[in-house]
This record gives sequence, C-alpha cells and structure tokens, in this order.
Amino acid sequence: MDVKQIEALSSLITTSVAQLKELQGSLKTTEHSASTARAEFLKPSLQVVAAASQLIALVRTPERYLMDMSTAHQLSSSLRVVVETNVVEILREKGKGPKKALDIREISGYNRVNHQKLGRVMRLLATHHIFEEVSPNVFANNTISSAMDTGKSLAELEASPEEKYDGSNGIAALVGLFSDETMHNSVCIADILKAPETTNSFSPFDAPFSLAWPGTRNIKMYDWLSLPENRPRLKRFGMAMNGMNSMTPSDAILRGFNWSSLPQGSIVIDCGGGVGSVSLPIVQTCPHIHLIVQDTERVVAEAPAFWQANQPEALAQGRVSFQAHDFFQPQPAVNNNVAVFLLRMIMHNWPDAECVQILKRVRESSNRNTRIVIVDNIMLYASREQTIAGQDTGSSDPDALAPEPLLANWGAANSLSYKQDINMLSNHNACERTVPEFAALLSQAGFRIVEVHQAHQSWLPQIVAVPV
Repeated sequence: MDVKQIEALSSLITTSVAQLKELQGSLKTTEHSASTARAEFLKPSLQVVAAASQLIALVRTPERYLMDMSTAHQLSSSLRVVVETNVVEILREKGKGPKKALDIREISGYNRVNHQKLGRVMRLLATHHIFEEVSPNVFANNTISSAMDTGKSLAELEASPEEKYDGSNGIAALVGLFSDETMHNSVCIADILKAPETTNSFSPFDAPFSLAWPGTRNIKMYDWLSLPENRPRLKRFGMAMNGMNSMTPSDAILRGFNWSSLPQGSIVIDCGGGVGSVSLPIVQTCPHIHLIVQDTERVVAEAPAFWQANQPEALAQGRVSFQAHDFFQPQPAVNNNVAVFLLRMIMHNWPDAECVQILKRVRESSNRNTRIVIVDNIMLYASREQTIAGQDTGSSDPDALAPEPLLANWGAANSLSYKQDINMLSNHNACERTVPEFAALLSQAGFRIVEVHQAHQSWLPQIVAVPV
C-alpha cells in the first residue's frame, strides 16, 4: 500500500473541496446540477472524483477490487429494471411523507413486479447511492434517481408506454439504451475479439452487435434500429441522444473554435446535425453567419419547426437553411464556398475507412480558407507520457492532463469517455480517438490539425483542421 500516494490524494481532495465550498458560497442556489454545470466547478469536482476513485483502488485488496469491477454489470441490469418499470415516477407521484417514500410492496402494486425481487434490485442501487432506503424495504427517490424521471404520470405511462421518453430530458432513455442494447452488444466483445475471422476486421458488420441479437449478422445497428419491429427502440435511441446533449451546457459548441472570427456572410455546414440544436448557439451569437444543417430527409423535415420555436428570427431572415444529404456522398454543388464544416459526434460512429470517406467528401468541397471542426471525445493515454516515438501527435492542449498524482487522463472522473469508446466498439466496430489517431485520419483526407481544445473546460473537445 502506497501511503505517500494516499496522503497526496487525500490532500488533493481537501484542497478541491475547499475550492468547491468557496465557489458554492458565491451562488444563491444549493441545487447540485445548477452549480456543478458551471465551468468553474468542473476542474475541482473532477479532481475530487478522480482522487477518490484512485484512493479506493489503492486501499482495497486487489481481489476485492476485481470482484467489484467484474460484477458492475449488475448495476446496469438493475437500472434497466427501474427505468422500464417506472419506479422513479411511481415514487414521485405516489410517495408518502416528507421524502415521498413507499414500501416495496406498494411499489410492486403499481408496476406489478414481484416485490421481493424488486426490493433486492432497489437495495443494490441504494447501496450505490441511487435511491434511498429510508427504513427496511421502504424506498424514496434521491437527487441521482430523480434524474431518471420522465415527468410522466402513471396514467400516461400505462396508456402510451412507447411515448415514455417523449418530452423528457432524455436521461432515462440514455440509461435505457446503455443498459439494454449496448450492454447486450458488449457481452459479445470477447467472442468477436477471440475469433480469427473477426478480430482484425473493422467492418461495421463484424461489430459485437452482429452476434448479440437474432438476425443481426449482416445488418448495421442503425439499420436494425430502423426496422419496423424496433420502432420503440429507435424512439428511445433518439431521446437518448437528446439526453447526451442535455449533459453539456447549451453553449458548449462556443467553447473552442472562435466562430465570431469568421468573415461576414460565412457559410457553416453542420454535417449530420440533426435539427440543428447544437449549432443553434452559433447562429444566436454570430448573426453574420449563415448555417446549413444537413441530415437525412426525415430528420431535416422536422428542423424548421424546431427553429420556428427556438430562433424564428434566423429562420425568417434566411440565416439558417436545411439540406437532406448523406455525408458519404459528394456535397451539393452549391456548397462551393464553405467557411467551416462542423462534424459533431460523427467520427466516433464509424471505423477509420468510413471516416476517411466522410472527410474526403468534405475535402472535395473545401478551399484553402475552409476549416473543419470535429467535436468528439479525444482520448488521453492513462500514462503521464502522451507521445509515441515516430508518430505525429498533432497539436495538443496543455491544460488537458490531470495534475499528479492523478492518472493523466483523470481516471474514473473521465471514465465515461472510455466506456463510450467500448460502446462504439460494441455497437459499430468504431471508436473514440486520440489526437494522433485523428491526425492520421485527417492526413489521409488532405487536412492537418491546427487547434486542439481538449481541456475539460471545453466540455466537448474540438479539433480544428485546415486543408493541405
């Protein structure tokens, strides 16, 4: 046991907590999400989480730590149970007393799940600070479980179960996606990696997903979700993506590339941009920019209604327009003077070969002044050394690394990025990437990196590249 490192981590926690206390004192609210969503809270909160998780790894016996890790799937299974049986909504609507608590038999009476089995699921989650067991077999929501509340009444949920996630913040849908389709897929990772015929394949058809479900051997996950019989899954997936967006501040896209530096009349194309919700702040803060939102025909058909509700002036003034477009195909001929191509959360969905195809289509429509802005997770190595001999590391952000004695990549405080990397492997045979890996892809398509905004203050890292 490394006592010196334990002491250093304990000291870091103390210092970071003091910073959080000082910051909290400047706010009028004590609401957890309202304060920690602020940029200045991010670094000290990350330091607390990273240091605390590193402390646990140091002080637990290796055997006990491994058993905790190897049984973590039971948490995902339990979360799926409570999301799909409406436990959070039942407690919010039917709970009694100051904590709005219910006996497990009463919860079971509403969702018709065996109370003994449900109680065991609830107790595991309460043991991990999701829900509170206020007295034996009596449970209540807490701050964490309440984040999964869709806001629907029990009557609405029973009448229209497929619409459970509609109009919610998407967090329950995201939990549902990760604990259902993605967890199913991940079970087959070892099978794919062990098989000689698939271990070296990066085809989307050889993703672990291809073994996880009946009839998926020759279909991509996105196409499978679009099958008529998977309509509820597709609806949940769409709301889950909204949930992912809701985890970052609405102006996160502005924390990186300097959009206001673009000349008057500059055209920005949001490739695969959905209805344009993420690029909305660009138009709001930079009225001199014209935004083109590209996505499938079905998606962009919904975009005008979104902009009419959220930024009608831009719609009326013609500062935003929409194009149905497949980013594997050449850009429309009219897009010949584009200032910036924005690819947000696109690259991680695709293996390298497909990413190069996407980038080459962008390069074909770029001029020497065009910029490409990639918004995606940027993976750090867990080691303090971040360079590889003989490999172009591209640009870097000096503030991206965690301070010692933390792991350089922020450890468990940044683990969602690494879990998302394995999610991409499970679902699509794709990946999240390091800066050198992005540099290699961009080079193959005729770009080079000029800026990296990787520090956590950027919320979602950005890579800016130019044609070569």
